[in-house]
Amino acid sequence: MTQTPLISLVDVTKTYHLESGDFTALNHVSLDIMENDFVAIMGPSGSGKSTMMNQLGILDVPTTGNLLIEGRDVEQMTNLERTHLRRDTIGYIFQKFYLIPLLSAYENVEYPLILKNKERDKTGRASAMLDAVGIDREKSEHRPNQLSGGQQQRVAIARALVNDPKILLCDEPTGNLDRKTGLQIMEILCKLQKEGKTVILVTHDARVAEYAQRTIRLDDGRIVES
Repeated sequence: MTQTPLISLVDVTKTYHLESGDFTALNHVSLDIMENDFVAIMGPSGSGKSTMMNQLGILDVPTTGNLLIEGRDVEQMTNLERTHLRRDTIGYIFQKFYLIPLLSAYENVEYPLILKNKERDKTGRASAMLDAVGIDREKSEHRPNQLSGGQQQRVAIARALVNDPKILLCDEPTGNLDRKTGLQIMEILCKLQKEGKTVILVTHDARVAEYAQRTIRLDDGRIVES
C-alpha cells in the first residue's frame, strides 16, 4: 500500500501580477514530502524559496496546480478550514523569532493555546515545551529583550510545538545566531524529527542543510535538484 504524502505540490505555478508585469515565482513545481521527512530547501535569492514556503505553510494558494495536505486540496477548503489547518498542523519558526515583545517567554508559548482553547493553559503544556528546549522557569518569566538570540529561538521553537503540529516549517532558523548556538538549534530540530515531526527548512547555509535527509534546490522558480 502506497503511503499518502503529507504534503504534495502538484504542477504548482505561482504568478504575481505587478504593475511592471507578471512575475512567476514558482514555475510548474511538483514535490512530495512524506510524514517524518527532514527536507532542506536551498537556492539563490529570488529562486522561489519564500514563495514555496508560503505554499507549504498554507499562507498562499497556487495560481495553477494543486497543494494537498494529507490528501486534501487546500484550494477546496474554506478560509476557516485553512486557518484551523495552519493552527493545528503547522508550527512556524522564523529567523527573526517574531516573539511578542510585551509578553514573557512563557506567555509567548502559551498564546497559541489560548487562541485554540479560549482559556489560559491549565495542562502545564506551555511549561513542558519550554523545559524541553532548555528554557528554565526563571528564564520563562523574562521578556524577549531580556533573552539572548539563542534563547529567543528556543522560545520560538517551544511556541511552534505547543499545539503539537505534524509539520515544523523553519525559515532560516539559525540565520541570526552565532555558529555554536545555531548548531544547538539544529540539534533540537534533529531530535524533533527523530520523535516524529516533519521538518522543512529553508537555509542559505550548506552546513545547516547537511542535517536534512534530502535537499531541494530551486532556481528561477523551478526545482533543479532533489
